[in-house]
Amino acid sequence: MNRRRISGRERLSIFTSNNGACHICGAMIDGGREAWEVEHVIPLEMGGDEDKGSDNLKPAHIKCHISKTATDAKHIAKGKRQTQRTLGIKRQPRQIVPGSKASIWKKKLDGTVVKR
Repeated sequence: MNRRRISGRERLSIFTSNNGACHICGAMIDGGREAWEVEHVIPLEMGGDEDKGSDNLKPAHIKCHISKTATDAKHIAKGKRQTQRTLGIKRQPRQIVPGSKASIWKKKLDGTVVKR
């Protein structure tokens, strides 16, 4: 997925439209001293957009953004698994080791191999 570059002018407009507050923790961002990023409220993978003038782009502290991204990644992965289950897409079974309990064959103490 190609993501567009957010210009400096647009970053300024996003920062001022939110009064310089981090949308995650609600604290004020000191733009001169604190590092901040433009964050997607609804991640792109979950149907969010990044159009100019969109309400989906908000300022956030870097630490807040990292923690939110980690939780978003979990939700995105779960959503993908649920979609695959709904569509009937099954994961490929892992390779079964011959002679293990998952195998249909077992080896007896006398050395003969029989079906379980």
